[in-house]
Amino acid sequence: MTKEQNQCINCGKEGSGNFCVNCGQKLESHTLTWKYVASDFMDRWMGLDTKFGRTVIDLFKYPDQVMSTYIKGNSVKYIGPLGYYIVMSALMLLLFEMLGITVKDFMMASNESMGLAPQETTETQAEFQQKFMQWISDNFRVFSGMIIPFLALSAKVYYRKHTYLHHLVRFTYIQAHTIWVTFIMITLYSITSKLFSIPLMFVSTGYLCWAMMKCYPQRWKVWGFLKGLLVWITGYIFFIMIAMIIGGIIGILMVYLSKS
Repeated sequence: MTKEQNQCINCGKEGSGNFCVNCGQKLESHTLTWKYVASDFMDRWMGLDTKFGRTVIDLFKYPDQVMSTYIKGNSVKYIGPLGYYIVMSALMLLLFEMLGITVKDFMMASNESMGLAPQETTETQAEFQQKFMQWISDNFRVFSGMIIPFLALSAKVYYRKHTYLHHLVRFTYIQAHTIWVTFIMITLYSITSKLFSIPLMFVSTGYLCWAMMKCYPQRWKVWGFLKGLLVWITGYIFFIMIAMIIGGIIGILMVYLSKS
């Protein structure tokens, strides 16, 4: 007895079973309902056996495996570093929106929790700070990733046998994955109106050092962890130096323009 043949709604070929042997599309058609849309989203993105699910879980358990798999050219098993960063950034902005929190307010609260409360400034400086904070808020996805090239540059200093591009791939994955810590910060802030920036910063930095230890094995694991910490510190020093130079140039231009 032959099985009932169904026509694929994607490529038009007939077949039996659950999926089309030609393109992989489900042969069973569904009426478009909210339940189906939600189920499809969960299966494609949040399921444990999806690219996203495997990437998330394995970055918690085997970060070196995820990164080396992509570097070797396998783009099927895991989401690529840039794609993962974009997805995580989008989910973060969605969480802001769902909880009714603005990025600007969150960043100001984060600065205050770390003892970086705003100091007395002139009207011009205050206006510049407001515009700068608004720019960061509008471009938060880009701004939060600006540290990645500097961390990769720092890693190149300590691990010279690896290419800069390999370091860039690894730190894009790491930076994207630490957004899970930001999810916790945002959620706690929405509940308590307080941020726990310092303890959660230790968590994200600890993950970075552990991931570095896994990606660049050393004879002594403690040294591998500490070397990861050195990479993190040096990367932020590079970032701060460039930021100070750019800030100084902008400050000089503002003074010049205010006098003219």
